[in-house]
Amino acid sequence: MVIPHDRSSLLWNDGPTGRFTESMERWINAMYSDDPSNIDVITAGRSISRIIAKENGVLSGRPVLDYLIEHYCNGATTVWNFIEGQGFQKGQEIVSIVSNSNEILRIERICMNLITRLSGIASTTSKWSEQLGGVSLAATRKTNWGILDKWAVHIGGGLTHRLDRSDGLMIKENDFSLAKLTLEEILSTCRTASDFPVIEVISSDQALSVVNSWIGLQTGPSSTHQLTLMMDNLGPENCRKFSDRLEDMGLRQEFVLEGSGRVRWENLQDWAQSGVDVVSSGSITMEPQMIDMTMLMEAS
Repeated sequence: MVIPHDRSSLLWNDGPTGRFTESMERWINAMYSDDPSNIDVITAGRSISRIIAKENGVLSGRPVLDYLIEHYCNGATTVWNFIEGQGFQKGQEIVSIVSNSNEILRIERICMNLITRLSGIASTTSKWSEQLGGVSLAATRKTNWGILDKWAVHIGGGLTHRLDRSDGLMIKENDFSLAKLTLEEILSTCRTASDFPVIEVISSDQALSVVNSWIGLQTGPSSTHQLTLMMDNLGPENCRKFSDRLEDMGLRQEFVLEGSGRVRWENLQDWAQSGVDVVSSGSITMEPQMIDMTMLMEAS
């Protein structure tokens, strides 16, 4: 089954897209403005800086560091020893940077914050994805660094999910509460308004009601998109039962099932057997274990 949760093409197309570049620019400028580090007392000349891994991990953040160095270190050169998404081992040199000593010192902390966090997200995503086996792993919109976090999830082998509220139509509890439309009218809108329609359901009964209404609408012009049922806080066991019920109804392939809520490392093996197509979790972006690295400098 092809699921629509991968929106990485909106971030990279033979290079960073405008959307990704604008996100890099916003975050980097904010970090630099918040920590200008403009006091230069004893440094001068040029230096070579090496970022060394202090633990194993998966690299993410290379295009972001390239953007940072290009815009804040005049005439700097970088030599990367790993490509984005490649695994590295403790003690290996990730990248070397030859630059003006004062300029690299001004962005040292920004460099390290970026590469250790994004590599941490990519590494966690890779580890979780392996544990889930054939079930895909997706981020949620619960992120601290927005697009940058989503990029790191993609690099780790996960799915970005929606990049923002307009990227796909997701109808959640608050939308239902505020809507002045019937369920059938909401679903009818979903069929034509988005290539990525998602309905949040909080019980098996509500999910079945959505399924029946959606199938009932197929008598008109057919939708070219599958409806995603986001099974919020139903847990692996109830998701398994509902997936089996759809199989019995001959409708399993008509819907994408997404498990969400309380997804943790400790229960990933349960989710791997839950019958869903994808699980989404904010933990991989909100609670990542940063990869320990160091930047060592010497005059050149």
